[in-house]
Amino acid sequence: MAVFPMSDKENTCIQVQAGQVFSLKFVTRPGTGYGWELAAPIDEKMLIIMETKNEAPDSGLLGASENEIWICRALTAGRAEIKLKYVRPWEKDADPVKQHVFNVKIQ
Repeated sequence: MAVFPMSDKENTCIQVQAGQVFSLKFVTRPGTGYGWELAAPIDEKMLIIMETKNEAPDSGLLGASENEIWICRALTAGRAEIKLKYVRPWEKDADPVKQHVFNVKIQ
């Protein structure tokens, strides 16, 4: 399965095939209360998010960063966006600390 890490910029461009399962990988620090979530609904005619999971680091340190993995499937050719925001879910009126967009080209 192809794995696409989040770039250091505000967006990451990726290219996949229709029907392909792929994963997005980004760093999170759950001990801070912050987490990545969708900033806008995705076009579920183009792609779906099948599963999300966290991979704990090997360091064994409390509060260490973790890798968050979102497993997706591309459904049909075209372009889609996965817009993310890094927030504390209970702070409803707070601006996101970070935002990121995965621009997905599906062939």
